[in-house]
Amino acid sequence: MLLIIFFRMLKTYHFFLNLSFFVCLIIFAAEVTAQSAGNDTLRAELDEIRVEATQSVITVDKAPLSLSRKVRSSNDLATRPATTLDRLTFSMPGVFVNNRENFALGEQLTIRGMGWRSQFGVRGVQVLLDDMPLTVADGQTILNMVDPAVVRRIELLRGPSSTFWGNSSGGVLHLSTRPLPGESSFKYRGFAGSYGTLKQELQIAESVNGVQLHLYGTYFDTEGFRDHSAAEMIRTGASARFSGWSDSQIRIAATYAGMPEAQHPGSLPEQLAIDSPRQARDSFVETQAGKNFDQAMISGSLLQQFGEDILNVTIHGTYRWVENPLPFGYINVERYAGGFRNTYEVSGLPFELHAGSEVKWQFDDRLETNNDNGGRGDQIDVMQRETVWNQALFTRINIPFKRFAFSAGLRADRLRFSANDKLGTNADGSRTFTSLNPGFGVTYEAASFDLFTNLSSSFESPTTTELVNRPDGGGGFNSDVDPEKTWGLESGIRGTIIKLTLDYEVTLFGMQIDNLLVPFQTSPDGPTFFRNEGETRHAGIETSFGLSPVRNLNVQLMYSWLDAKFRSGEFEENKIPGVSPHRFSSVISGNIGNTYLSADLEWVGSYYTNSINSVKNDSYKLVSLRANHSVDIPGSGIQLSPFIAVNNLFDERFNTSVSINAFGGRFFEPGADRSFQAGIQVSL
Repeated sequence: MLLIIFFRMLKTYHFFLNLSFFVCLIIFAAEVTAQSAGNDTLRAELDEIRVEATQSVITVDKAPLSLSRKVRSSNDLATRPATTLDRLTFSMPGVFVNNRENFALGEQLTIRGMGWRSQFGVRGVQVLLDDMPLTVADGQTILNMVDPAVVRRIELLRGPSSTFWGNSSGGVLHLSTRPLPGESSFKYRGFAGSYGTLKQELQIAESVNGVQLHLYGTYFDTEGFRDHSAAEMIRTGASARFSGWSDSQIRIAATYAGMPEAQHPGSLPEQLAIDSPRQARDSFVETQAGKNFDQAMISGSLLQQFGEDILNVTIHGTYRWVENPLPFGYINVERYAGGFRNTYEVSGLPFELHAGSEVKWQFDDRLETNNDNGGRGDQIDVMQRETVWNQALFTRINIPFKRFAFSAGLRADRLRFSANDKLGTNADGSRTFTSLNPGFGVTYEAASFDLFTNLSSSFESPTTTELVNRPDGGGGFNSDVDPEKTWGLESGIRGTIIKLTLDYEVTLFGMQIDNLLVPFQTSPDGPTFFRNEGETRHAGIETSFGLSPVRNLNVQLMYSWLDAKFRSGEFEENKIPGVSPHRFSSVISGNIGNTYLSADLEWVGSYYTNSINSVKNDSYKLVSLRANHSVDIPGSGIQLSPFIAVNNLFDERFNTSVSINAFGGRFFEPGADRSFQAGIQVSL
C-alpha cells in the first residue's frame, strides 16, 4: 500500500524529477567546496539540540524531515514590535500567517496550505507554547494565548506530523518564551504607535535557590486600522524549572490571556476594500459583533533519567470562556480541556526507541441564541454539552548506520465526539473516528551537508464548531462530514558552506489530501458550514538561505512555491483558495557601533478567494524598517534601548487576508496603511 502511494506521488508530482538535477547541483557544489579547502576546516557540526516540536529522541542534525528553527537575537527582541505572529514567521519557509487586522478572529495560520479553511482561529496544524499544547482534542487552536513579543525560539515541522501529535497535525509550530543564555534578568519595554496602539511589557528571569524562574506580563490596546476593530489584550505567564530527586527535572508553567474587547468589522467586497478599506460592515456594527474571552492554562512535566533512558510525563489543563456576538447569533462557550502524555526513550541500545501514550479531553458547554441589538436574545437555538475524548498509542525508532540514520514511527488514535442536548429536543448525537498514521524517514550526513527523505501522514477531524454548524439547523452533530487524511512525501538538503558563511536548505514536497473539508455559506452574514469535497494535491519547493557577507551584517532569504489543487469533486483542477503559490522574503540586519538597523521585505503572490476560482486577491509587497540605539548608564548596570519601527513603508494598499467562499463576494480583509511605532526598552 505504501509503495503504491509512493510511486503514485512520484508520478503525479513530476516536478520531483525535473528539479532533482537542481538538487544534485547543489550537493555537488557543496561537496566540491568542502573538499577544496580540506574536510577538517570546513566540516560543520550542526546543532545537537533536541527537536522540542517532536518531543522525541530526534536532534536537529538527524531530523529526517523538513525542520525550520529560529532563535531571535537580543536586538530583534528589543526592536521588533511583533504584536502579531506573522512578524516572526514571514521569513520562514512553508508557514504563512495571515494577520487579519482583526483580533476577534485572530491570525490565520497555514503550513503548506494545511489550515486554509479556517474562518477563525487555526485548523489543521498543531501549535505548542512552552510545551503546552494550544491545540485541543478536536483540533482547534487559539493563537491569542501567544504574545509574539516574548517568544524567543521557534521550531517548525513543515510536513504531516500525526505520528508525533495525532489529530490536526498537518504541521507543527513550537514556540518558546524561555530566556536565552546571557539575557538580562529584568526587562521593560513600552511603545506607542499608529491607530491608537499602546503596548507595555515586563519580563523577569531569575535563579533562586536552584530554581530557574521566568515571569512576564503584557498589556496591549489599539483602536485598530479599520472602523469597529478596537481590541484590548492582557497576557501573563510564569514558569519554573528545578531539579527534583536524583537525575530528575521538574517543569511547571502557567499562562493566562484575557481579551475584554475585540470588535469584528467583517469582510468587504472587492471595490469597497479598495475605495474604503477602513470601513466596517453595517450589520457587524449594529449587532456589536466581536469577541471577549478569558483563558488560563497550566502544565507540569517530569523528566526522569535512568542511565541513558529518559521518562517524560506531562499533564496540562485549560479553561476558556468566550462570548461571541455575531450578526446571525450570540454564542457563548465554556471549555474545560486537558491531557496527559507519557513517553519513554531508550538510547543505550544499537538503536534509539521512543514509545508512549496520550489522552486528551475536551468539554464544551455551548449556548447559542439570537442577537438582540448586540445583546443575548431569548430565542435559544443550541444548548448542549459537547465532549471529545482522544486516546493514542505511539512508538518511534531511529537506527544509525555509518553516515545514515533510518527512522520509522506509528501512532494509533481514537476520537469520540458526543453531544448532550439540554433543550429536550432529542438532538443528542455522537461521532467516532479512528486513524493509524505511520511515518518513515532517512538522513545521510556528509561533510558539510545533510540529505533527508520522509514519508509521513496525518489526519484531521472536523472540530466541534464545524460539526455543530448544520445546514438543517438544530443541535447535535452533522453526520455528513468526515475527517481529512493526508500523505506527504518530501526530500531535501540542508547544510553550511563555511567559506561563503552560508547556511541553506532546499526541500521538495508533495501531499495528497482525501475528504477535504470545504467551508460554504448559504446566506448573507450567516454561519459557515462545511462539507467534504474529494481530493486535493499540494506540491512545491521551499528554500531558505542565511548569509553573513561581512562582519555585523546578516542576510536571510526565503522563497517558497506551492501548487495546491482540487483533484476531484465539484472544483476539480481549481486552485485551493486562500493559498498563495509564491512567497518571498528577505531580512537584512546589522550593527554600526551601538546602533542596530534592520529592513524586512515580504512579497506574497496573488491567490484565489473562493473554490470556483472566480475572484483573486492581488499580490502585494511590504517593506518595514527598524532601528534602535543602545546606551549603557555607567555604574548602574542599566541599558536603555530606544527604537523606532515603520511598517508598510511605501503605503501599499493591500488585503492582508480573505474570508474564503464568503457569501455575496465579501471576501476581503484590508491591511493597514503605513504605520509607525516608537518606544524604549530598559534592561538590567
